[in-house]
Amino acid sequence: MKTLRRYDLQHSYFFLTVVTYRREKLLLRSTSLFFDCWTKAKPVALVVLPDHFHVIVRSRDVAISNIMHDFKIRYSKRFRDLYRDGRVWQNRFWDHVIRDQRDMNKHVDYIHYNPVRHGIVDDPFDYEHSSLQRWFEEGYYPRNWGVQKEISFTGDFGE
Repeated sequence: MKTLRRYDLQHSYFFLTVVTYRREKLLLRSTSLFFDCWTKAKPVALVVLPDHFHVIVRSRDVAISNIMHDFKIRYSKRFRDLYRDGRVWQNRFWDHVIRDQRDMNKHVDYIHYNPVRHGIVDDPFDYEHSSLQRWFEEGYYPRNWGVQKEISFTGDFGE
C-alpha cells in the first residue's frame, strides 16, 4: 500500500469524510460518544449518519492526521467498551482543505443537506444529528433552505 501524504497546514479548515468499517450502521447508537471524542479540535459543522460522517474542523496547531487519529482511537476504544469488539473505522479518511469562503459555504451546505441526499429525511431541519439547527439559529440559513428545491453539488466529497 502506498504511503499517503497529507499537507500539514496549520490553522486551516478541513472538510473530512470518515466511513465505518464495511459501512456498518453503528454511529447513531450513541451520538454523545461521538461528540465526547473530539478533544484536539471541535467540529465547526457536522453531520453524523449511520455509517459515515462529515465534519469541518480547524487544525490550529495540530496536524489533521493527528486530530483524526486521536478521534478514531478514542471513539473505537469507547465504542468497543460499550458495545462489541472489532473494527469500527475504515482505514484512512478523506480530507479537503477549505480554500476560501465560497468553498467553506459549499462544504457546509453539503454537510447540512447530506441527510436529504441519502433519503433519510425530506427536510434537512428534521435531522437531529447535524449542526444545521445551530447554524440556523445563528442566522446563516432561512427555515425553508433545502426544502423547496433539490440542491445539487459538484465536486468530490469523499463518499
